[in-house]
Amino acid sequence: MDNTLNAFLRGVIEAATEFLPISSTGHLFLFSYFFPFQGLGEISESFEDLFDIFIQSGAILSVFFLYYQRLFSHAKESFRYLKGDSTAKQGFGFYRNILVGVFPILVLGFVFKKHLDVIKSSPHLLLILGGSWLVGGIIMIVVEILREKKEKQEQGESMEHNLGLKEALWIGIFQCFALIPGVSRSAATIITARVLGVSKKESAEFSFFLALPVLTLAGLYKLYKHRAVLNSETVGLLLFGSVVSFVICYFIIKLFIAFLRRRSFLSFGIYRVILGILVTVYFYRL
Repeated sequence: MDNTLNAFLRGVIEAATEFLPISSTGHLFLFSYFFPFQGLGEISESFEDLFDIFIQSGAILSVFFLYYQRLFSHAKESFRYLKGDSTAKQGFGFYRNILVGVFPILVLGFVFKKHLDVIKSSPHLLLILGGSWLVGGIIMIVVEILREKKEKQEQGESMEHNLGLKEALWIGIFQCFALIPGVSRSAATIITARVLGVSKKESAEFSFFLALPVLTLAGLYKLYKHRAVLNSETVGLLLFGSVVSFVICYFIIKLFIAFLRRRSFLSFGIYRVILGILVTVYFYRL
């Protein structure tokens, strides 16, 4: 496969899966397992590792473009609160929750980065992906069925909790499971938020906001680690894939939020289970 086409398809996959609870990293790893970049010689493995993480920058930009008003509004509120010019704590609480939510995964990711960097080259990669999709899908299905049942039983009452410091911390702790390929950062955060009683929309949007520092730092780390592979060809592929990711992800996020107004996360759990079974069966048939 031509490398430009490969970069385009990976950009599409990244955009379509980054903020859905189905694991963008898992899908990219699966794609690169069958369709690696061609003709890059000794830098091929390093560039594969860099590309699949760096193109998440496009997804990050799409969140900024869609939510820039809320982000800047809360930043101004937070600044005024810290200066003592206002008693409104909403903006400060917004950014406090994000910081608390990302802290566990940043620490754990740093501690285990050497072990995490070699997972993609593991001979058991497909089994790891298949197991993660399958187990995560089953958990998601159970959680959504129980939440929907509870919502029907308590219809008309206030069931959903505001996302506070405690919820942010628990979501941040369980986000650490996303360091395992196939688990999905968005799935880990959304499932935890739903268990805690957070609404579907707020669960998804908090997952978006947690992605901003997590994916930015992950991309910068990979860029620094693999800086030796950068040349005119590889930089062009990185930028192209990121642009594709940004454009498509912008619309995927809007469609995702619209979808959640009518439906639950149940269908994503079913998709994960089916994909997990298929990948696991394929691994054992190799």
